[in-house]
Amino acid sequence: MRRLASDDTRRVLEDVEDVVENHGFLYRKDWIRVLSGNKEAYYGWVSLNYKMRVFENFSRLPTLGLLDLGGSSLQVVTEVDELREDDHHLVSKIGLMEHQLLIYSLPAFGLNEAFDRSVVMLTHSEALRESRDGIFEVRHPCLSSSYLQNFTCHGCFGLERMSSENVTTKMEEKELSSYIWLAGSSNWENCKELARAAAVNSSNSKLSELENHSKCIGLSSRTGKMMLNLTSYSHYNALSGFFAISNRLNLSAKANLTKMWETGEHICPRLWADQRSTSAQDCFHLSYMASLFEDALCLRNAEITFGPGDISWTLGAALIEGDYLWRSTSESQKGFLTLKWNERISSSFLLFALLSFLLLIVHHSHIKLPMPNRGTSSTRGCLPSYLGPKRQPA
Repeated sequence: MRRLASDDTRRVLEDVEDVVENHGFLYRKDWIRVLSGNKEAYYGWVSLNYKMRVFENFSRLPTLGLLDLGGSSLQVVTEVDELREDDHHLVSKIGLMEHQLLIYSLPAFGLNEAFDRSVVMLTHSEALRESRDGIFEVRHPCLSSSYLQNFTCHGCFGLERMSSENVTTKMEEKELSSYIWLAGSSNWENCKELARAAAVNSSNSKLSELENHSKCIGLSSRTGKMMLNLTSYSHYNALSGFFAISNRLNLSAKANLTKMWETGEHICPRLWADQRSTSAQDCFHLSYMASLFEDALCLRNAEITFGPGDISWTLGAALIEGDYLWRSTSESQKGFLTLKWNERISSSFLLFALLSFLLLIVHHSHIKLPMPNRGTSSTRGCLPSYLGPKRQPA
């Protein structure tokens, strides 16, 4: 939705509004909108820390950082110690606590986009071979050698650098048709290089020619290198696509980069040999995930946990918007998103407090309760006197 043209977006939102209105939901027109990447990241961070019960403690506990990998974007949220002059900085008040957050929403760094980018990089670095029916073939090192499928490649044609004048002419003829044959070549070392190049958004598939792996590379953008100001000592939970990959490949819940690379080296030859493999792109996804941690986000020293798998930004949106939308206008203009502080009091503690209060009332009252095994005289003494003072004996 964030990538649609404004007119297309407006038409979709109008259709959504009609559906909501016709079903009798309580709504306002401005509630129906396209969620920004930063809002999605923030809501995901709230969901994670709420679900992990970080907000429930009276003492201030370190919050968990968020790594959320989708099909077309990557969200990163971490708490910092000090106020920063940064476009990615957000002050959030959760209950009684104020949090200084760094929020990044990185489009085109999701799983689907990364794989597409890897194919484009191969067309830049290698001569395309014309295959059957005049369609060009590209060989991908992260796919099985038996893999061969028709692939829609956006950005593969109309390239500036071509291997020969003959290929350039044929490529120009194919500009309107972005179909290629995508074949596998199954080479683990080449797969690692290609995935690393995709992770840092390089235009060259041979990353070893560009950078030294002994240090973090960072992300490439139109303005040059971009290093995210992430705190390496934070604890991060890797959700969505990260969790899906680790769960499918049966990785340990604690992310260890050395172990991840070793796992890929051992498991990928088996996946390439298995014709029944459920996902042809698993080896690329594993390499890409490890490269994001190590080379792009510079988190090789951070503690990373995969999952939980049932956390989504929608929970955070319900918690924040459910409170925020009903607050007064003057309050909402402050720019702080507030989540009401909810403390759970156990039923046993509540019962103890209630009984103590009732005993206190009984203790301080003038009501004397009848005791068992006593005579009637003592019982009568507890009753109010309706007679006048007793006559004195003559």
